[in-house]
Amino acid sequence: MKKNLITLMALLICSVGFAQNFNMTLRAVLPYGVSLSNIGGYVDSQGNEYALVGYYEGLSIVDVTDPDNPVEAFMIPGAQSDWREVKVWDTYAYVTTEGGNSGLQIVDLSDLPNSVNSKYWAGSGAINNQLETIHALHIDAAHVYLFGSNLFNGAALVVDLADPWNPVYKGHTPGTYIHDGYVRNDTLWAGHIYDGYFAVYNVADKTNPILLAQQNTPNNFTHNTWLNDAGTVLFTTDETNDSYLTSYDITDLGNITELDRYQITPGSGSIVHNTHVLNDFAVTSWYKDGVSITDVSRPENIISVGSYDTYTQGTGGGF
Repeated sequence: MKKNLITLMALLICSVGFAQNFNMTLRAVLPYGVSLSNIGGYVDSQGNEYALVGYYEGLSIVDVTDPDNPVEAFMIPGAQSDWREVKVWDTYAYVTTEGGNSGLQIVDLSDLPNSVNSKYWAGSGAINNQLETIHALHIDAAHVYLFGSNLFNGAALVVDLADPWNPVYKGHTPGTYIHDGYVRNDTLWAGHIYDGYFAVYNVADKTNPILLAQQNTPNNFTHNTWLNDAGTVLFTTDETNDSYLTSYDITDLGNITELDRYQITPGSGSIVHNTHVLNDFAVTSWYKDGVSITDVSRPENIISVGSYDTYTQGTGGGF
């Protein structure tokens, strides 16, 4: 499944191009005609694989069991927006957007490939019916963390998914806007994009997250964060011209140390977007340079092992 989703992540949002093709192979293209954003994945009870594609008009559920023949199985409408992100917990997909004012969209995938069902959650308890827009999300241990919402200046909201169809609000981080983040083992690694740093929060008490540390990133525009599998190294991206995928030793929060910086096309000014890490490989998207795969098993020496250029009109800065 991971191979199929990585391939689609490189291909779905653009036209075919061969400007750069290193250890990655084009399998198929599914055109939409409108802008796409985030992408996730799901496997149903019969073993069918799906790409969950956030696009301008909603969530597109694409059967990618045959990677040479992707087929849209369902479309879940949503507010029109260039920003839409999706993550999966259990048999449910959770979708955020900055468009509209309906809150968190929940999609029940349990009856795939036959049908899907969806609804919106606008908050409970102290934020009952107050949640409207959300930029991004991350899910860990039956809790969804919502970033950049209309509440609490965009701080991270912590929401319990013990009942996945009926979430329960628990609390929020102190301080300023968080654009995106990564959570593992009751620790949140938050991208404070407008403050230029990532922050580390103890979220063991979901009602009262506590700030533990913070660290500026090279371009002071911290977009996303992701841990290596061992939990000893954090990777960040800065969503601005001439930016980097950067690695840090985070074993001592009192002495966070930068290890290395990587650019897919050094000197071009290209903007990095998101990175995800799997089995000591970082899969990273770049606005004008497509997707890169880097070996980060030695995080002090990030090495390119694969790439595919999905943007055929050149390189450089800008979106």
